Amino acid sequence: MSKLTILLTYLTMLLVFGLLDAVWLGVVANEWYFGGLSALLREQFITWPWMVFYLTYCGAALYLAVLPSRVGSSVKLSQALLKGAVVGATAYGTYNLTNYSIVADWPLTITLIDWAWGTSATAVVCLIGALTLKRRH
Repeated sequence: MSKLTILLTYLTMLLVFGLLDAVWLGVVANEWYFGGLSALLREQFITWPWMVFYLTYCGAALYLAVLPSRVGSSVKLSQALLKGAVVGATAYGTYNLTNYSIVADWPLTITLIDWAWGTSATAVVCLIGALTLKRRH
């Protein structure tokens, strides 16, 4: 597999994750997050931390879920989906359960919603990554 294929898969995953999260945070769950966390939010967001998150998280998902879904000369989409869900559940569970544990007034509903979102979104992003890999393979 070429470095170009891996790069295109990574860039596709970044794009899909960014679009999914934009729709999720901007439209679907906006009220939940901003309503439930309004007392904790900055007036002006800092952008570099979430940029670093997207770049590293998609790289980790590619490495841990998408690339291992290659079996011989084929790509197992179900493996990428399942491994992506495990990566998402682990990462978003760590974030949300830690916040719920130590941040005063962190809502349980946000914990559960965001944990489910991260699990699902990561699984879908890894599936799309595997489809990209399969098409280029």
